Amino acid sequence: MSAVRPAVLAGTWYPAEPAVLARLADDFLGGASPAAPPSGRPLVALAPHAGYAWSGSVAGKLFGLLRGSGVRRLVILAPSHRARLDRPTLSGATAFATPLGQVPIDVAAVARLAAGGAFAIDDRAHRDEHAIEIQLPLVQRCWPGSCPAIVPALVPHLDDRRRAAAAAALAAELDENTLLLVSTDLTHYGADYGYVPFTADIPAAIERLDAGALLRVLAADGPGLLAYGRTTGITMCGLEAAALALACGVPPGHQAALLDYARSGDHDGDYTRSVSYAAAVLTSGPGAGTGEGTK
Repeated sequence: MSAVRPAVLAGTWYPAEPAVLARLADDFLGGASPAAPPSGRPLVALAPHAGYAWSGSVAGKLFGLLRGSGVRRLVILAPSHRARLDRPTLSGATAFATPLGQVPIDVAAVARLAAGGAFAIDDRAHRDEHAIEIQLPLVQRCWPGSCPAIVPALVPHLDDRRRAAAAAALAAELDENTLLLVSTDLTHYGADYGYVPFTADIPAAIERLDAGALLRVLAADGPGLLAYGRTTGITMCGLEAAALALACGVPPGHQAALLDYARSGDHDGDYTRSVSYAAAVLTSGPGAGTGEGTK
């Protein structure tokens, strides 16, 4: 396929005018903490995927930290909010477009992953999905002039066998210049989301629920994250994507940091219908060799 997947969020989820979008993205990146980042190279990262008015500043804390890193390729693992899938699903396009230009897809990596059978290709699943596109203007402004190629994958619920197969295929693709980027929001709380596990002290209860998931991600505990999801029913849309990223392997001695956390209720005061957002990064830690992979 030679088609470019067009932007579908411009003018709604983020500005359509390139100059306005670039300035906004730069402002978000400029909000990254000046504190020293975790040691080593970035391996796995989490970023939210709501409209920029809601979660752009949180995502910017991650991308601002990644500026100047050696990342040359992003494997973006995201949930599928509209299409029902039976395995991680890639795009057959050659690029994703935004108002800032085109983000190239590593078509060779896509072909290899699809050939192994653990991944499928279905552009219909990607056509209206927001969870990958929303990251791309921030990617473009993080690496202006040298935008990394992406491998865009939508990750549904997987059984252990399919998760292991997909993780093995992804791990074979990873190198020291590749970052696994998990696009996910956290708890979707409220009757509109069909999730009301508590009704008292809602803001604090949401934060505690999110903390349980985030602590397992930061510890690189994929099985623990999956068990936490089963036990709590947490409506973390990218939980399966995060579990797949962690199943690819994180080396001993890794470091991790939670870069920002917020809830939509913090923005509009309505915690009866609230979505949570976080930015986080896992790195190889001190003393990791430059040739060490994430397998």
